Amino acid sequence: MKTILIAGNRTQKETGMRSTYSRAVLAAGGLPVLASVETEAQAALYAAAFDALILPGGGDLPAELFGQQPHPSIECDDPARDLSDRLLWEAFHVAGKRVLGICRGIQTLAIALGGKVYQDIKQQVKHSQDADRSEPTHSVEIKKDSTLYNIYEAEKIFVNSFHHQAVSEPGKHMRIIAKSTDGIIEAI
Repeated sequence: MKTILIAGNRTQKETGMRSTYSRAVLAAGGLPVLASVETEAQAALYAAAFDALILPGGGDLPAELFGQQPHPSIECDDPARDLSDRLLWEAFHVAGKRVLGICRGIQTLAIALGGKVYQDIKQQVKHSQDADRSEPTHSVEIKKDSTLYNIYEAEKIFVNSFHHQAVSEPGKHMRIIAKSTDGIIEAI
């Protein structure tokens, strides 16, 4: 059984995350553990002990992380999470372990690898749905020569969406594998 570390949202008092991530790891036969870190040494311990890392979705990333001035719509309120995600990514990367980024996690990975992020996407497709989280509301087009295509065996799928930030330029060693119809990067 693979052990999967899920980076948690941080507050001063607790670490938390939606249970859907843990349920998905369990359904895939893995053992999920939720954690956050404050130091490089802590991150290195987790990287040594776990098989892979998930950087899940969450709030906005601060514009200074990717060299921009903040847009008025950005709501950054978790500097401890920003630090923890960065430290965990670096430790798992150095250890040669797998990392899965979801939504905010993809943006974190892109920034770590020299990419850029749109601070506020206002495109033709609504990327912050009003429907329930389980309901897909817009389509994405998937490249055929990708793991994501192999999983879904489809060039087009429907997804849910709750973001107003998105990767604008992928970082080094990243390849775009899915976009929404308005060109927003949905998977790397």
